[in-house]
Amino acid sequence: MHSLKTSCKGLRLPLVRFKSSAIPPKLTHVPNKYNSKSSAFNIKPQLPDGLFYHPAPSALDPEVTPKAFLPDTDPRKSSELYYPEEKSRISSNLDNMPIIFKASTPKSYALSREEIQEIQEMRNRGVPRREIKAMFKVSDHFINISTTPNPETIAKHQKKLEQAARRWDSRTKNAKLIRLKQEMLWKRDM
Repeated sequence: MHSLKTSCKGLRLPLVRFKSSAIPPKLTHVPNKYNSKSSAFNIKPQLPDGLFYHPAPSALDPEVTPKAFLPDTDPRKSSELYYPEEKSRISSNLDNMPIIFKASTPKSYALSREEIQEIQEMRNRGVPRREIKAMFKVSDHFINISTTPNPETIAKHQKKLEQAARRWDSRTKNAKLIRLKQEMLWKRDM
């Protein structure tokens, strides 16, 4: 029988439980793609990544009255043995819950000048973005804002644009020239 590590060898996924010591949070409502009031008939749930405790609204057993419906004077309401609370039920089964692969991790944008210069050097050397993102835990957007693109990449894109421009017919060329003139006038505030 194969172990989990050998069966997931080619997947390159982290086998780490995210926040495993805590009980999964409870969903207050099912997030819907559409307005929950006006489109209640058309439910398209958009659940966030991860595990959430979303119990059935009914009791576990028809003979068990939920504690919310018991009067305050009833001794069953304060008893731990009668209808055990969700926390005790979940914590006993926490080890059996699946591993979350798509857990969101907070991004840090507080990088020093040296780190940004290192990102720029890596980008100039042609290091793939996914490696930069993994190393510094930043997004593509942050890489674009804090650094300039590789000059070789800019030259490649410019060459592709020039090749595409050679294939334009006369009407397209005239339209592009008119657009460039309008942009120049707009920049001069005329």
